[in-house]
Amino acid sequence: MTTVTQLSDGRRQRTERSRKAMIDAALALIQEGNFVPTAREIAERAGVGIRSFFRHFEDMDSLFLAVDAQISQSVLESFLNRGDREGALEQRIESLISTYTSAFETHKNLLLSTKSLRWTSQVLKDNYDRYQTLSRNNKEAWIPEITALSDDERHLADAYLSFEMWHRIREIQGLSVSDARTVILTAFRKLL
Repeated sequence: MTTVTQLSDGRRQRTERSRKAMIDAALALIQEGNFVPTAREIAERAGVGIRSFFRHFEDMDSLFLAVDAQISQSVLESFLNRGDREGALEQRIESLISTYTSAFETHKNLLLSTKSLRWTSQVLKDNYDRYQTLSRNNKEAWIPEITALSDDERHLADAYLSFEMWHRIREIQGLSVSDARTVILTAFRKLL
């Protein structure tokens, strides 16, 4: 005999599975290059109806919050908690650039999606601004010599190792990962 508690637990588990399926579907679509997936596309990929999507997520910003909650730790880990932060300046610069550019390559589609959607989403705009501050602080903690630069040079150092610069060098200018890293390393060396 099925109890009320078992029915309730079963419904809750189905709800959680559906919600996770939609978050995973959004991420899969983005990884495939659909930087602006619609609620309908996400629902179809997840195998649920559009009504189900809006039962779980009030709007796209609600979905973006859920996606961020699922992936933010691993994304932040790839930027903030890797690489060698000890040693001579040259070693630290090389480690910083290698760490960031590897993370840019790994999360390229997610970053492009965020950039594409942040103009229409307060959640993504706030997240983007927060991550930019975290990144700037991380770079300056990793290479404290940056803090001795003028304000203009500090902004330039941040720009040199930004996703926007990386994307331009890799995708628009067509440089390989190795050549793009060399360009950024050369720019950093000139500043410091």
